[in-house]
Amino acid sequence: MKKVGIAAALFVCLVVFWFSPPWSTFRSFDNLERNAKKRVTGAELQSWALGLLAQYPTSTNFWSSRLGTNFPLRNLYHNSADVMIWEASSNSPAYVYLMWGGGVIGHCGFEIGPTNFVSLRGTHKWQDGVYFWTDQTQK
Repeated sequence: MKKVGIAAALFVCLVVFWFSPPWSTFRSFDNLERNAKKRVTGAELQSWALGLLAQYPTSTNFWSSRLGTNFPLRNLYHNSADVMIWEASSNSPAYVYLMWGGGVIGHCGFEIGPTNFVSLRGTHKWQDGVYFWTDQTQK
């Protein structure tokens, strides 16, 4: 009888762990690009980013929570994205850099600019000027 109680307690602990916030956080992070594709197209994301580039001075950093409801990827992940606007250089036009993550979980995000912007980091091209990147090794 005691073994049944221990087994039941172990089972409950495993179920709680599986559905707990830390586990779902990793699962949500691993599916960030897929979940973004469900919310927004590359063209919509690019339109938003180009509007942001026109509105704010270059070399600006801020949290996505300051963007209000206009941010198309708001609440995509439990933490807000870091949003940085990079100024144009001789090799690249200005672009918007989005990043989620940190610590053990890693980092991922988008680099978004005009159609002539080419990301050096972006691993998944959504369309000309829109790239998703991750520092995680693909499973």
